[in-house]
Amino acid sequence: MTRHLFHFDLKPRNNYGDTVLFELVRQLFDGYSGREKFLVTSTTNLRHVVGPRTVEQINAESDAVVLGGGGLMLRSTNENANAGWQWNIGLDRLAAIAVPLVVFAVGYNRFEGEPEFEPVFTEHLNATVEKAAFFGVRNHGSMEAVRGYLRPELAGKVLFQPCPTTVASHLVPDLYVPDLAPERRVGLQVTFEARNELAGFDGREVFAGLLTVARDLRRRGYELDVISHSDVDDAFADHLRDHGVPARHVRLHAAPRGLFDGLAYYGRLPLTIGMRGHGQMIPFGMGNGIVSVAARRKLAYFVDDLGRPDLAVEPRGDGWTTRVLDLVERWFGDPDGERAAFAVARERLWRTTLDNLGLISSTLTGDAGDPDAFVPMTPFERELALNTYTSARTADVEAGRAQRLRDELVQTRSALARAERDLRRSQDEIARGGLHLIYRNARRRVGRVVRGRG
Repeated sequence: MTRHLFHFDLKPRNNYGDTVLFELVRQLFDGYSGREKFLVTSTTNLRHVVGPRTVEQINAESDAVVLGGGGLMLRSTNENANAGWQWNIGLDRLAAIAVPLVVFAVGYNRFEGEPEFEPVFTEHLNATVEKAAFFGVRNHGSMEAVRGYLRPELAGKVLFQPCPTTVASHLVPDLYVPDLAPERRVGLQVTFEARNELAGFDGREVFAGLLTVARDLRRRGYELDVISHSDVDDAFADHLRDHGVPARHVRLHAAPRGLFDGLAYYGRLPLTIGMRGHGQMIPFGMGNGIVSVAARRKLAYFVDDLGRPDLAVEPRGDGWTTRVLDLVERWFGDPDGERAAFAVARERLWRTTLDNLGLISSTLTGDAGDPDAFVPMTPFERELALNTYTSARTADVEAGRAQRLRDELVQTRSALARAERDLRRSQDEIARGGLHLIYRNARRRVGRVVRGRG
């Protein structure tokens, strides 16, 4: 019997990695065991406040809830007092969900140097892990960080579940190129945010170093692509252009119907130098070589799980740009051998994923199903999925707008209530003491305001 799943997800247009990630989660569940075990039938934005109607819908219409993937354990995005991390559900609503909860391929994403999570995060995370029928984290570094917040008896529930983007070649096999021609082309996916500075990195130095890398690669005969997953990534394309370095600019987040185009693009690119988590996981999943410019811990976590910690280069100190160039040359020195080694690593992540889906299936249905009977979507089915995604995203945007209007209405009502209380107080003063009291009190209030401004 197929189990109907409710998916807490994101549908952003401003971050290609998150855009495609959640769609691959759905395709992974839907295709498992000959498409006979799971079907995602409803989705909603995990950053929106989970209200009673959503919980009622889940309990009435769904057999289980899936949360994830993505780096959801982050306090600075969607900051809220309900949970302290991106999933915006209060403890009472979490407890009211009456169907099994599957947390899938999430990551610990707190930036180095950022403040610690608020106390509610620890309480909420423990409640979430305790409730979960499956709690899968996307790398072993995140697993250790998460366990540090948990009660000892819950630590064993945290399991390794790779991000579905890392096994994308199995999910979209027609877009994967097994025998890629050895074109000398390198992608540069470069991003730098203010949060990176908290970890002690200097954006000007990073850009200057990668400008040196780009110039050196051009001198060695490589063609360059600058890859944008988000608007903020466009800055490096401008940087190269301003310094006269030729490069093609590939804006993966900008195509209105480009949900899967980025996978096809990465399937034909030999190697990516990347600074985003998904700027490395997606290329790897589609057969790319990768070199991680690791201004974030999660990039090092990922290559550690591949058994290739040498692929993470911290962009500071002396000699880091030389290390990047050496890693590029090593890949192109034996592209077939390097791709074959990555294929073995990708197969290991795929087997882990299928084993976890079997465990989830056993928990929800009593039967693990057939992990070797995975059925990927056809190109036509992906087109239908894209249409569904586009419609759902429109509904999500409208839901967000409605929530903002409700919040503004609450604020307006509060302001109106305060004004009514002030009016009643003035009327009471008039009734008790006459106009001279009103005048005296008004002068006092004005004096306090003036002194406050001074």
